[in-house]
Amino acid sequence: MAIKAERTKFSLDVLGRYTCNTWQEAKDSIDQTSRPDARQFDVVIVGGGTFGAALAQHIFSIDTSHSHRILVLEAGPFLVPEHTQNLPMLGLDAASPTSIAALRAAGQDGQPRKEVWGLAWHSPVDFQGLAYCVGGRSLYWGGWSPQLLAEEMPIGGVPGTAWPKPVVDDLTSGGYFAQSNAQIGSDDSNYYIFGSLQSELRKILAAGLSGGKVSDAITPSLLPDHPGVAVMNAPTAAQLDQMLGFDAPSGLPVAELKDLMKLEAPLAVQVRSRSGLFPLNKFSSTPLLIKAARVAENETPQDDVKKRLMVVDNCHVTALGFDGSRVHRVDTNFGPLPLPANGVVILAAATIESTRLALNSFHGSPNYGLIGQNLVAHLRSNLNVRIPIANIPGLAGNLEQAVLFVKGRHKFADGSFGHYHLQIKCGWPDQVGKHKTGAIYNEDAQTLTQQAALPAGQWNQFEITAKAQHYTVHLNGAQVAVFDNATATRGLPTPAFIGLQSHPASIPKVPNTGRVAFRRIQIKQL
Repeated sequence: MAIKAERTKFSLDVLGRYTCNTWQEAKDSIDQTSRPDARQFDVVIVGGGTFGAALAQHIFSIDTSHSHRILVLEAGPFLVPEHTQNLPMLGLDAASPTSIAALRAAGQDGQPRKEVWGLAWHSPVDFQGLAYCVGGRSLYWGGWSPQLLAEEMPIGGVPGTAWPKPVVDDLTSGGYFAQSNAQIGSDDSNYYIFGSLQSELRKILAAGLSGGKVSDAITPSLLPDHPGVAVMNAPTAAQLDQMLGFDAPSGLPVAELKDLMKLEAPLAVQVRSRSGLFPLNKFSSTPLLIKAARVAENETPQDDVKKRLMVVDNCHVTALGFDGSRVHRVDTNFGPLPLPANGVVILAAATIESTRLALNSFHGSPNYGLIGQNLVAHLRSNLNVRIPIANIPGLAGNLEQAVLFVKGRHKFADGSFGHYHLQIKCGWPDQVGKHKTGAIYNEDAQTLTQQAALPAGQWNQFEITAKAQHYTVHLNGAQVAVFDNATATRGLPTPAFIGLQSHPASIPKVPNTGRVAFRRIQIKQL
């Protein structure tokens, strides 16, 4: 008998039960001793995160003959059905950067952070790690989705850097880029980002680019059209004005308006959909997988043997059985899974996890020494800049945000080129809890029960307790923050510093324009 949705102390796990199967259910569905018509899985996808979930849904949907069985094996649990920003405010944020060494020093190694985040490898640089859950990091990602330029996918030139021509053809003329843009929503303009701040900053940025003030930036006129413009047939100035959020006709020529569109952030946020359909908003691959799983269930209700798609969570693939010519078995923490002669295994876990699985499984195969030798790091830097409002003319004075995008190309000393892009996000100071009064500044891994500080002109009383690496903050007698430090380099006995900061505002909603004072600071050893 199928397992029903299970009750916890807090909820009824309908979402997990309606989406996932157990390992035993998957194994029973291929057992021909119980059902002579049972069939093994034709496609096994290792990893049900960002790419595994989307890939499973795609293979399921194009199988018009309904002749293939698909199994998704995800190492983590089912967590939530949507991008966290599409949900009510839960505080379910991504984990803070750290390292295995720091977690071990704090006695927290092997424990999930922020419910599902874990570190799968040692790194000299602190990093967030992986989200071990159905949908993976697609539940958290920022949504920036710039399309690669043709020059970023060279099919010739320097040996070892060339892209396979069939891959480039599939992405471009084959339509995969266009399909992806349409699916995630980046082929449309950001109708929800508009107003005087967006318009003025875009104008300033366009002037700076045309004046050569941004080092190595690619002039917008040399870039391909924004995906939302590329799908249009000869857009008019009025259509482009609307996409750019102008309240009145801009009077600008079509070519200039197209260049302004190239500065719009390529965000995977679906604001409008086809008639009769609700938009998905911030993209995650999880809803795609849920829909495919439910379609598979509805095709053959209560009959797992005939079910075309099954998702097994909390299933960690440890190795692949390889006989020198093909993979014939998938080994997991639950046990082995046999594959048919024509079975296919797709590695869709994170880059390092997939590489490690391949290294552990394909000993003796041709070109084994090349596995993991051409990995490319995604390098990113964050820079926060404060610009007085008075320096930006034409603002309406309302609370607004703006997001803009710049593509760049840098020429190295050896004549080769590297590419970068700038993600520009502008707005009023955020209201995130980790930046509010009493919080351990900018730390995600803290428990907050915050309350408002007393009005200006009244003294607030703080009591901050530090026991080993456990910190508690009380504001005016009420506990507002609890934090367990997992960073080995913080809180060292020598030297030791205590940092107190505030961003007071004398001009309404404008931080750092007022004054703050501290008095009667006392320190007591516990």
